[in-house]
Amino acid sequence: MKIDGIHYMMPTVFNDSDSIDIDSMINIANYAKKSGCVGLVLLGVMGEAHRMNESEKIFLLKEISNVSRESKILLTVGVSAESGYLASSFATKASELGANQVMLAPPTMKKPNEQILYRYYKDVNDSISKNTSLVVQDLPDQSGVYMSPEFMIHLDNNLEKINSIKLEDPPTPKKITKIMNLKSDKLKIFGGLGGLFFFEELLRGASGTMTGFSFTEILVQIYNYFEENKYKEAKLLFYKWLPLIRYENSVGISLAIRKEILRQRKIIKYSNVRYPTPSIDLEDINELEQILKDYI
Repeated sequence: MKIDGIHYMMPTVFNDSDSIDIDSMINIANYAKKSGCVGLVLLGVMGEAHRMNESEKIFLLKEISNVSRESKILLTVGVSAESGYLASSFATKASELGANQVMLAPPTMKKPNEQILYRYYKDVNDSISKNTSLVVQDLPDQSGVYMSPEFMIHLDNNLEKINSIKLEDPPTPKKITKIMNLKSDKLKIFGGLGGLFFFEELLRGASGTMTGFSFTEILVQIYNYFEENKYKEAKLLFYKWLPLIRYENSVGISLAIRKEILRQRKIIKYSNVRYPTPSIDLEDINELEQILKDYI
């Protein structure tokens, strides 16, 4: 399956009883497919995977795996954990249940050790089937672990199931260039961070992005313009939507804002987040409605 393009980071929707609203999750998957996304990303940081128990994760994985298979859209599943044992155990399960890719960020490490970090990635690489690929997620803001371009290339050179890097270490364009100068032709680089640097990442050689911007069809259109060498059109469209991309990335409440936009667009039914993920208040909602008037 094609992996270049836009992969939609799915938030997990919780109803007023704090249970997973599977109908809304299926709606998100259908929305991503209709928008032109090539993939879905399930159980990432923005999917509140760390707020869910094992049975909820397995339930969601089974349901969305069925949807992705029927709609012929690639499925990436976040398997990051605080130990290699937990990460590789869940990666095995994700691979068995139909994940095309698993995505792995480093565990929290107060004193990062590349030897231990390599073992962590190797354990997951060895636990998944030959039909499942491994995405290295570079996310130092969450993990506290900085991975150099040289180390990530070392992972790619030695672990055969790695096919891409999700780069979320700003400034991402500069780091993309460093990796591009070292990598093999087969290794793909994707952006993230809500799409904040999407246009610049494409200019530097990114293959697309894995993010959950609530108007993902706009990111698809920007990517398509870029692929057609219509750089002026891509740039104008990106900067038209950048104010909303920036607002949606508000530190602390970004997920709550994203869910509220999706609710207002009637893609999902609920915008609840699980405590202690911060919620938005009435003033935030009023502010958001003023901003959205320019877009919907």
